[in-house]
Amino acid sequence: MSTNDAVFHRRNKQIEDAIDVGNLKQALQLIEKRIKKGEDTPFLKAWKAHILHRHADDAHQQRGITETLALCKAEPAVTDLDTLEILYETLQRMGGHEDTMRSIWERAAKAKPQDLDIQTRWFEYAFEKDDWKSAQKATMSLQNNFPKKRNYYIWAIFLSYLLAVDEGSSEMDRKLFGTLAYRMVSKAAESVPADPKELLSPPRALQSAEELLLLTKIYESQGRHSEIVKILDSENLGLKSKMVQNDWSFIGVKLSSLEKAEMWTEALAYTKELLAIPSTEEEKKSIQERDDWAVWHLLLTATQKLESTETTLETQKFISEFIAAQPKSRNAQLAHLDLTHSAFQSGSVTQEVLLSACQAYYDHSKSKLYCFSDLLGYLPSLNKDALLEFVDHASKVSEQSEGAGPFKGVAAINALKVEYCFLMSSNAENVSRDKVEDFVSRCLKAYREAERPDQSGAPSTIESQPSDDLCVLAAMGLIRFSNSWTSSKQDIPDIMLIRAAAILERLIVDSPHNYQGLLLLVRLYLCLGAGSIALKAFSKLSVKQLQFETVAHNLFTRLSTIHPHSAPPIDGAEYKDFNPQSAFVQALNFYRSADLTSTRQRSKGLDYGSYVNIEGTIELQKRLRQSVCRRMWALQVKQTQRLAGGDPMGRFDDMARDPSPLIDQRTFDAFMNCEAPGQPTFEELVRLGPLPQDRWVRSAQMTDKLFGLLKDLSNQKPIPVAPEVPSLDDFVGASTAESDMTPSEIESTKTNLSLFRLAVYLSGSKSVTPEQVDESLNQVEEWLNSKSKALEIDGRGVSPLVSETAIFLQSGTPYAPTWRFFHAVYSTLDSVKAAASLFSIASKKGSKNSKLPKDRATSLLDTARKVHQSAQANARALKKHISESGKLGSLIDLVMTSSGTGEDGAQLRGELEKTLDTSSLELFCGELMESWDEALGGVLAVRL
Repeated sequence: MSTNDAVFHRRNKQIEDAIDVGNLKQALQLIEKRIKKGEDTPFLKAWKAHILHRHADDAHQQRGITETLALCKAEPAVTDLDTLEILYETLQRMGGHEDTMRSIWERAAKAKPQDLDIQTRWFEYAFEKDDWKSAQKATMSLQNNFPKKRNYYIWAIFLSYLLAVDEGSSEMDRKLFGTLAYRMVSKAAESVPADPKELLSPPRALQSAEELLLLTKIYESQGRHSEIVKILDSENLGLKSKMVQNDWSFIGVKLSSLEKAEMWTEALAYTKELLAIPSTEEEKKSIQERDDWAVWHLLLTATQKLESTETTLETQKFISEFIAAQPKSRNAQLAHLDLTHSAFQSGSVTQEVLLSACQAYYDHSKSKLYCFSDLLGYLPSLNKDALLEFVDHASKVSEQSEGAGPFKGVAAINALKVEYCFLMSSNAENVSRDKVEDFVSRCLKAYREAERPDQSGAPSTIESQPSDDLCVLAAMGLIRFSNSWTSSKQDIPDIMLIRAAAILERLIVDSPHNYQGLLLLVRLYLCLGAGSIALKAFSKLSVKQLQFETVAHNLFTRLSTIHPHSAPPIDGAEYKDFNPQSAFVQALNFYRSADLTSTRQRSKGLDYGSYVNIEGTIELQKRLRQSVCRRMWALQVKQTQRLAGGDPMGRFDDMARDPSPLIDQRTFDAFMNCEAPGQPTFEELVRLGPLPQDRWVRSAQMTDKLFGLLKDLSNQKPIPVAPEVPSLDDFVGASTAESDMTPSEIESTKTNLSLFRLAVYLSGSKSVTPEQVDESLNQVEEWLNSKSKALEIDGRGVSPLVSETAIFLQSGTPYAPTWRFFHAVYSTLDSVKAAASLFSIASKKGSKNSKLPKDRATSLLDTARKVHQSAQANARALKKHISESGKLGSLIDLVMTSSGTGEDGAQLRGELEKTLDTSSLELFCGELMESWDEALGGVLAVRL
């Protein structure tokens, strides 16, 4: 390093040190001193503007903005890399100058076209920011200025394609860049030597399977499906070429392209070629890969589309010959059934033929758990009499079938699922108690009699067994049908939820890792208001990575208003297993780490030429950034902190307040479902209120803004721009609000909006009129009075809220809370906290803010405090009921012997006594009571 360089770095270090310790004034003085001494460089000017913008006062910030923008537009363009970096960083901090951020790099690249560092940095910044248009310009510049590096040419193709398929692109850009990508990649394909023996090919020719896969994606986006087929049939780029070597992913592309191009004759010939009955040992080894449903699906689709009797007969013969050669093939058997079903729908065969085909498939696959789900696509086409005949057939076959090993008894499980679906679920309102009890009893009896592996060695490693489905079916039967023969006010009697949970806990003893059982247990414990046990059960699912997006919603949805407080620590457990805040934070940390990891993978993918994988990563990153779950968890962790205290959650503000459109990736297929077609899935029956969607998120964001504004008002922080007050119609004005939100959430949203309007008025905004202030005060007062009445306890220790949301035993006395109780109380307390904060601010003497009538503010503050006290009095009353003598025994008796009406049949009682261990049941009921007690203690811990 030269002496001048050393001096330069030493001087820069002084400025950096001043910035690091927050002494911006000293940093500014050091720069100005160097400028006055003649070191008047764009670098120091840019640095000076950056430091000015970082000052707290508006005057310095405006100077920083002005000087930064002047440098960005200066002639000649700035080309020093360090200066460009500082300008870019300052523009990022300023926000709203995206066009300028692009232009500084583009101008520098044009000024110095042979400066590779500038060109690549331009591309990297644009690519990392998802600015496909700027990145595409950068790649075109790179491939024009550095033509010897072929990867820049492929990058230009790829970026043109990303622009063409991006939803944010204009229609003109999509067409323009789509055509450009097609022409460039076609040229690259044409450059591949026709003779595969040629060793050298032009630099810009396609050279790898990844690049060929990119071509197929571009062609597909342009609707050129027949051209894809033509390329995959060619010698130099086809399936048999050296580049592809019959890779199955390209076979899948050809299958898809044949279907989309509607090349039915070619599709039929190609699928028959793939499914040709093996004649040699080598072919027999590969038939399993080719025996893929995608191949069978195209074979069947092509047969139907050709609409030829001769073709149909040939396909039937082909399938029969395949089955004769490969009798164990599930896909071939299903293809035969599918073809028969299509023939029935077209009127070619009778219902008896379809029934016979369904029975034949059942006979073949009865010992496989997939049998029931496979038949669900075909059985509903049968009429009622034929369905009854099929159910009877399945029952008789299951009685005659023993099976062996792990498949023993699976036929009985399939028969019970068929019975549940087509005899019970399809006629749920008329299912008698005797029928349900008999069904549940048979499930429990079959479970006890099933053979299970020896657990004496390492029970924690025992995987799920087919017989586990019997316990899940028993629990589902109790939950699904009990409302038709009990006097409970609720859709699902709470005692049936408890009994179902006891049965599933018995299952988890034998199969600790049964996913369906654990997932249903999480839901049941949440429904019962036992949030601490739900957290503990959820931890056994070992949710990781993307499952926080697709599965975790089964625990987290509305958890902040059901179980916001931490349970007592569990020995050997992580905080997330008993502390809901920690559980939320872990989930949110996944989104942050996934975003960083995805960004790195995108950059590495370019180096490796994995273009299709990069596109998938970009799409995944977008879905996670705009995930409804990500937004919900960020809003809920902040609500949890408001109710339970703990570490501030301001680090999730950006996530919570993100206004971008929502993407929903929640899945529910991990739940067993045996409901009849057309009926709600079983999972929908055990949801905790409607599925939160856009309205729920917008409502929660408004509430979050309310608390943020109240915090600023309380700290007397200046509010230069008051937030805009939304309309009630944005949240609950339309009837569809009930599809997103519970009645408690709708009620709280109306109240919070009135409080928000009052808070905006207190901030000094002129947008809220005196008439609106008076209307909002009236609405809040009316709501507080209604809550006082709902929480008013009578002489029996019962309030109207408790009578609607608590678990009752036979005596008619409220016994324990449910999720409905906690949800209503915590939703109320959250709004009460906001009301108390607002009226406390309005009641302060000497406040510089706009005034509310002091007497009224003081009165409403007192009412809010009384509502808070009443909510806690309700919790104390329920705690007292839970701890009364003899309640544990009563709960055990109800689980074992009664539905709450005293009319359980002897058959079910007997099976429950044989299945449920008494000592384990006592521990189960005791833990449930302890969880309720702790959860009620959480209500008592909420402070205004």
